[in-house]
Amino acid sequence: MSGGERYDGIAEALEAVGAHTGAAEAHGMLTGMLTGASDTSQARWIAEVLADTEPRGEAARACLETLALLYDETAAALADEELTFEPLLPTEEAALPERARALAGWCGGFLFGIGYTEPGEDASLPSQVREALTDLAEIARVAAEPEEGEEDEEAYAELLEYVRVAVLLCREHLSHPTIGADPQ
Repeated sequence: MSGGERYDGIAEALEAVGAHTGAAEAHGMLTGMLTGASDTSQARWIAEVLADTEPRGEAARACLETLALLYDETAAALADEELTFEPLLPTEEAALPERARALAGWCGGFLFGIGYTEPGEDASLPSQVREALTDLAEIARVAAEPEEGEEDEEAYAELLEYVRVAVLLCREHLSHPTIGADPQ
């Protein structure tokens, strides 16, 4: 399944249960939790994503299965030595403003997931990691809707690659538990 189909499937599953968290933000949150949180359990992440909802019935079952699969796929991608990890975002066919808002939401979710609150708060982090986290916080604040032009598309592609590399840098330097651990 392509990234865009995966994104759409996650978005639909979350919408079907009335979740307040979108697909990009949920994936960012998961990535952050797998990168730096002490509790990376699937149940904890799903509880955060579905907070303030009461999913029931077939939609709830389908959503839980979808989220469980996303958890497994993301954990595997982060652990992959080939560095195949990619943020879950809309495809290039989506309008640039939609993709920019999704990237901002993804970054906000990532920062929530690792528990990062203020840049420079932990002086024990390497300066590269502090800078990357500060940059991700700035990206999360994106509010302006860019015009759709070739230069903007290139800028978005560069920003997306920066986010991907920043996540891998954070993962390398932050203390994180074994991926896939599901503590009770």
